[in-house]
Amino acid sequence: MVFFEDLPIIITFIFLLTILSYYILLFIKPKKPKQVHKFSSITIIIPAHNEEKYIAEAIESVIKAEFDGKKRIIVVDDGSIDQTYEIASKYKGVKVLRTKHSGKSNSINKALSYAKGDLIAVVDGDSCINRDALKIMTEEVQRENVVAATGIVKVRNRNKFICMWVHIEQLYNSLMRSLFSKIHANIVTPGPLSVYRRKEIMELGGFSTKGFSEDIDITIRLIRKGYKIGFAENAVAETNMPYDIKGFLRQRTRFAKGILNIFKRHMQLNKTIIDLYTLPLFFFAYMQAVIMGFFITYQIVSGYFTYFASKAIFFNLEVLKFFFEWFSIVGFVKWSFSIFSGETALTFIAIVGIVSTLLSYPLFLFAIIKFDKKFDLRHLIPLFFMFPFWLLIMVIYILMIPEYFRKSQYNIWKKNE
Repeated sequence: MVFFEDLPIIITFIFLLTILSYYILLFIKPKKPKQVHKFSSITIIIPAHNEEKYIAEAIESVIKAEFDGKKRIIVVDDGSIDQTYEIASKYKGVKVLRTKHSGKSNSINKALSYAKGDLIAVVDGDSCINRDALKIMTEEVQRENVVAATGIVKVRNRNKFICMWVHIEQLYNSLMRSLFSKIHANIVTPGPLSVYRRKEIMELGGFSTKGFSEDIDITIRLIRKGYKIGFAENAVAETNMPYDIKGFLRQRTRFAKGILNIFKRHMQLNKTIIDLYTLPLFFFAYMQAVIMGFFITYQIVSGYFTYFASKAIFFNLEVLKFFFEWFSIVGFVKWSFSIFSGETALTFIAIVGIVSTLLSYPLFLFAIIKFDKKFDLRHLIPLFFMFPFWLLIMVIYILMIPEYFRKSQYNIWKKNE
């Protein structure tokens, strides 16, 4: 019983150590490997399932993308039931393959059998890339032993309500990938834009269909072969995220299922940096969300029933204030002030909690300034009300735990249906 009472303290302390490790990585300035290759051909694969809304923009961004050499584009319509195939087929010089709905990995692998370039780029059908993105990322994979590269991911439709939060999340994730890449510990080459050396991908047998997180799976397998994954800080891809409840929940449950499948298949004791740092870190992040999700949800619900519902008060200004403080940064500020003023007891968990939070927010701000190079209202609102978004992710992670015990998981999903 004592262990469960101390669990939030243990989790919070490990979280503090995790945040401190990010700051250490932030100040590391490693020397990049020399460029020892010259690649002159690339095949860009655009897997798409029901992307009639965005596929034209994705194709046009790839057509306009700069590349010093021969560029080939293959769109794979993965069993769409909308106008994706018809729209893609209008572009001259773009090869369009049509398959039964068999998932993203199968779609990419189908295109790989037609690809002839030195390099392979994967661009999601709902994303577009900057004109110079391919050129910049090619420079990365021309470095010694660097067989794949990724860059910055932004949310293109961040004007949509929930996408404001997702945009901040994507900027933060991009920062994490840039930090991890300094010690060759990045295990994610995300779908909006990633570039690979074709030879090494083919030697692995292409992308795995076992699980939704094919971008993590392929990266882990490459690293375990002794290769490095590069990060191009000036290569930008913008992706359109689901903004309705149905689409968002589908995406997030798929993400959660995917990472659980990665833990199941790839967690192991080994001497590589990803086994000592990255995978345990990802696992801790998931478990932290599950454990703290339970504790925090209990605190909110019990607090509401204790102070309001038990007294037959269900909604008034005090109830509104209660939830406002829980769901905004105001609650943290008020709590911190009460500790420093002596109103609330200064405990170990309080100190660690305050320090962890104070160290976390600068990383979000740093990611925003570094990659967006500006700060506006659409940055401020999600930062001010970040907790509800985190709590929603925590709940999804909790609900998806049974997926870990599923015998098999295949890379097939529903989208825009």
